Amino acid sequence: MKILILKKEKTLFEIEGYAVFLPSEKGKFEILNNHCSIISMISSGIIKIYSSIDNTTIIKLKINYGFLNFKKNILTILL
Repeated sequence: MKILILKKEKTLFEIEGYAVFLPSEKGKFEILNNHCSIISMISSGIIKIYSSIDNTTIIKLKINYGFLNFKKNILTILL
């Protein structure tokens, strides 16, 4: 899946990944390739993005809050 992490109209990351773990108010959740469409708030915590090749962590990013949109295998995270 394509992963975009944006902050105030600036692109922080634009990468390919296999799985993303995200924090929410009710716990952590995961988005994988070909997940159904979703829009959600994300809360304070760490976003972990895993590569599609060997499932190793390629990015860990500490956040305060944000929103995500996943549609047509593109994950957009707004911080």
